[in-house]
Amino acid sequence: MRLIVTLAAAASALAGPALAEEHFYAYDPAGNSARLLTRGITLQVERGWFGATRVERLYSTAGEGSAALDRGGLTDGELRAALPAGASESNVYRIETDGAGAALGRVLCPGAQEVFLVFGRVRPLRDITMHAVGRGASGAPLLCTTLEYRYRGEWTQPDPRDVSGEGPLPPPRY
Repeated sequence: MRLIVTLAAAASALAGPALAEEHFYAYDPAGNSARLLTRGITLQVERGWFGATRVERLYSTAGEGSAALDRGGLTDGELRAALPAGASESNVYRIETDGAGAALGRVLCPGAQEVFLVFGRVRPLRDITMHAVGRGASGAPLLCTTLEYRYRGEWTQPDPRDVSGEGPLPPPRY
């Protein structure tokens, strides 16, 4: 029995990364803030076991640039203190400052030293609300803006050569 459990655990560990899927979900702005600050976005999402998702990168759909996102960076208390009352989003991602990430952070939260994006669960066919939270010199996180997006569609898997992380995305292949 122990051998069966050991073999099943080993097979599961090896198959885990192979079962992860990358998806590219495109969104159109649903409000003035999103339209003015980002126009449209595409999220690169890794979907793992049991439907768990992790946002890896945000692309500007209408212009150039992208930003890598790193999970975490705010405590639960900091998050709840920064978000508006009644907000249910709780998945925190720090905008990495390499490439166009620094520029995105400056646009969303002028003057912030660190910028975080807070989403709900990202799923196909669902609109999203994204909160930009910045941490300034005082260290306290503050809500910079809330952006709302309408789900536009899922792109087919692009050729890896087309997704360098710099420049505009290639044309969508729905």
